Amino acid sequence: MAADRNTLLQFLLRHYTLDGLKTLCFNLFIDYDNLGGDTKNAKARELILHLERAERLGDLSAALGREQPRAYEREFAQAPPVPPIPVRPNRDPRQVFISHAHEDDAFAHRLAGDLRAEGWLVWLAPDSIAPGETWVEAINRGLEASGHYLLVLTPAAAASPWVNTETNVAISLEHQRLMRFIPLDVAPSRPPPLWTAYQNVPFRDGYLRGLDHLLARLNGRPPRPWPAATNGAATAARVFSDRRLHERSRVEFVRVPAGPFLFGARDADPGHELAQCPAHLHEYWIGRAPVTNAQFARFVEATRYRTTAETTGLARVWSGGRWEDVERAYWRRPEGPRSSIDDRLHHPVVCVSWFDAQAYGEWAGLRLPNEKEWEKAAHGTDGRRFPWGDELPSPARANFAMNRGGTTPIEQFSPAGDSPFGAADMAGNVWEWTASWYTAAQRARVVRGGAWPSDATNLRVSYRVEVEPSLRFNTVGFRVAARLGDPGF
Repeated sequence: MAADRNTLLQFLLRHYTLDGLKTLCFNLFIDYDNLGGDTKNAKARELILHLERAERLGDLSAALGREQPRAYEREFAQAPPVPPIPVRPNRDPRQVFISHAHEDDAFAHRLAGDLRAEGWLVWLAPDSIAPGETWVEAINRGLEASGHYLLVLTPAAAASPWVNTETNVAISLEHQRLMRFIPLDVAPSRPPPLWTAYQNVPFRDGYLRGLDHLLARLNGRPPRPWPAATNGAATAARVFSDRRLHERSRVEFVRVPAGPFLFGARDADPGHELAQCPAHLHEYWIGRAPVTNAQFARFVEATRYRTTAETTGLARVWSGGRWEDVERAYWRRPEGPRSSIDDRLHHPVVCVSWFDAQAYGEWAGLRLPNEKEWEKAAHGTDGRRFPWGDELPSPARANFAMNRGGTTPIEQFSPAGDSPFGAADMAGNVWEWTASWYTAAQRARVVRGGAWPSDATNLRVSYRVEVEPSLRFNTVGFRVAARLGDPGF
């Protein structure tokens, strides 16, 4: 009998109590309390759906075979799977153990990818937990094999029993000189007093600065000095450092203060730009970067939302220098069924319609920026052509003109490509939906910013394109905005 989700569900209902399901979730590194429902039937069903969405049903089969071998062999008519569990008998000084709360998955996975790119080995749950291996066994293996322990320090981490247990063991290993304990200051929190005795690595001033500081610590060198951001000798615009982490979406926001600014282009292209004029906006906050695949996945898992591309069966894909309508292309598989976002969790989400972006905002208690808000956040108050000034785009400042062949991780071009308010990726990478209609006829919405195949002209912050709200492309994403006092912010 195939171990499909229906037979797995029946097995769980016959052989597990609610307490047994809670222990099973613990061993699979899944938050039992976040599974919907109160009954055993509901919890078991939600557990299977969660694992199916994460493509981890094989992990469940392995765990059931290990915990209930006789019943498994009898009911599935096959021997329980016995996957090999990797063993690293010696502690490796080039391996880091990343401890984090599940709410901080996006940050942890981004960090893991960047550390691997620098030649470090990474132990990260649940990725490093072998099928059938219990959580305790896996954590012990990771702690025994790693030379460094990185704590992603946030309010969720400080409140997590799992993180507290791991961290207390890591501090004990630090005292034995077997491991280096390095807390990462990612968001304001109130950690246990013992954790504060260690010098942290600051990530609140920007991810790339934090990463550079961390690599310096790991490699035993001083961090490099970061020059103050500049936008041309004549502009000297202030770079605002006000930041805010939105708890539900885990989106980092930057503050755009109230006041006047120049909206539009001084040398406007009548087909795509509005003539420059003074405008005024009240204070608001905008996402520092476009919404990522990892952040959009949180919304989909919480709501079981199906995007326009999924319900219609296709999306438009730029491939080989032309547009194609690709069947079964959607946000998880943006170039079609054979593609995947597994290695693009921190890239902007694409293949989403305006309606999908709007639904995400409603779930998060946020909204899309209108085009005036988008433009002020992108170029500040002085009417410059690009976020950094009037200089033409370069590969060091933006992803455009096919120079990367596709999307890149958010903030990869920071701080060189950032706006005066600290907003990243507002030129290139992906076009971004706004809340504004292109004309009074209200048939199409405005998208801004240019994308990875766009030429330099498209990256002008005043450049606007009309797109029907139901369309979805692998070059279009979105970012969100809010005002203090808005519900959910």
